[in-house]
Amino acid sequence: MILLATSAAFVGLIHSLAPGHWLPVVLLAKTRKWGIRTAMLGAIAAASGHILVSNGLGFLSVLVGWTFLPEYEHDVERYSGIILIGFGLIYAGLSYFRHSGCHGHTHHGPNPDSKTAPLLFLFSLGFIPCVAVVPIIATAATKGTAAILIAMGSFSIGVLTALIGATAATTLGLMKLDHPIFEHYGDVLTGMGVALMGVIVLFFPH
Repeated sequence: MILLATSAAFVGLIHSLAPGHWLPVVLLAKTRKWGIRTAMLGAIAAASGHILVSNGLGFLSVLVGWTFLPEYEHDVERYSGIILIGFGLIYAGLSYFRHSGCHGHTHHGPNPDSKTAPLLFLFSLGFIPCVAVVPIIATAATKGTAAILIAMGSFSIGVLTALIGATAATTLGLMKLDHPIFEHYGDVLTGMGVALMGVIVLFFPH
């Protein structure tokens, strides 16, 4: 249970430290001359959209599994470690090659200069899910409803911590806008973290 919670929080934190998640909040806050409190509200709005869609996708995968594959529950638990290792390595590899030739991590959404309310705009930016958390939620499903809720809650805390922390640090001038490590390798670290969790689940089941 602790492993699942830690892994979900790690994925949410590292994935959301990519500037594509928090930089729009900072830029919008600077453009509209928001104070720190309003900027924090913007970060929460952006995080909420990401949390809603990512956890929703994870929960949908659980529902599909419970509805169509109930007889394979024990097999899923047994091989979840292998699945997580494979998924994590593939995710890290694809992320590495995808970012190796780019110069930024962008999200596509409505124009912030339109009549759409700024907070709704930031909320909509989160509608690109973090697929790395899906196998963690699926693994939690083999341990019961409480484990699912804990995994989702931990992921949510990780996302909120990353967006609020990065937005606050940048708005207060404590961190540069350009963060090359997480810009190009944040998703790679996320994938490696998922793979590491798979190794622990595979060799140290509990």
